Amino acid sequence: MRIYVFAPHPDDEVFGAGGPILKWLEEDHEVFIIWLTDGRAGYRKSRELGTLIDNEETRITEEQLAEKRLAEAAASAKVLGIKPENCSFLKYHDRDLQNHVYDAVEKVARIIKNPDRFVISSTNNEHPDHQATHDIAVKVAEKLNLKDIEFYVYAYHTALKANAEHLVTVRFGNLRFKALEALKKHRSQFFTPDLEWQSKWVEGKRRDYYGRYKLADKGKFYNF
Repeated sequence: MRIYVFAPHPDDEVFGAGGPILKWLEEDHEVFIIWLTDGRAGYRKSRELGTLIDNEETRITEEQLAEKRLAEAAASAKVLGIKPENCSFLKYHDRDLQNHVYDAVEKVARIIKNPDRFVISSTNNEHPDHQATHDIAVKVAEKLNLKDIEFYVYAYHTALKANAEHLVTVRFGNLRFKALEALKKHRSQFFTPDLEWQSKWVEGKRRDYYGRYKLADKGKFYNF
């Protein structure tokens, strides 16, 4: 099976599917990751709130942070076991993806080859980049007429409301420690307050839950 993971930002490949990626590779599936944005806004909120740890590593421009975060994503992918040729970076500016949906659809459509599954963020999403990522993936499927592809939808910045018929559990057990190792490659984000509790969450969870849908289900469910 050829599985494409859509990551709105560097680090979402771990939050959305870190453990499952490791499990799918263990099961001999081919996994690809597409990062939509460059993560340049990663310090913006913490700076505004005064919660960003102040040191030489955080006294950088957003352009420098973007460069750093893309390199961290590549390092994370290496830990997860993703081949370099299976990694795609679209490099849209963080927090601006919704203004580039149609351009991104064209680029992603050229990347995708014979997909079986898209792993994507949920719709009804409070984060604009996560919502845009969902929209891009669905529009790519429509553009390529991927009627039989399955969507695994993860709920981040929103709630998962999949019913029993559409709920999928991916169990990965102690692979969670490898997922945590991948998350730790996103060193720049550990200077923000959220990564401490988020890393404990990644370390502790042994399974992930997804809503599973087909293209024909679009608009019929909260997450899709």
